[in-house]
Amino acid sequence: MPEQRDQRASEAADEERVLISGRVRASVRKRLRMYAAANDENLQDLLDRAIDDYLSRHGG
Repeated sequence: MPEQRDQRASEAADEERVLISGRVRASVRKRLRMYAAANDENLQDLLDRAIDDYLSRHGG
């Protein structure tokens, strides 16, 4: 499955980004920001990957 993840990451890098809107609890936002900073990761990329992973695991 790592190969599929690498392929999706490569395709995602080339794909146009669009704006979505939603609200999360303040504590979730804080955890996301802390995780992104600790892993030297862009929050936008982290969110994109997390949503993509969730949808892949739940048939979306």
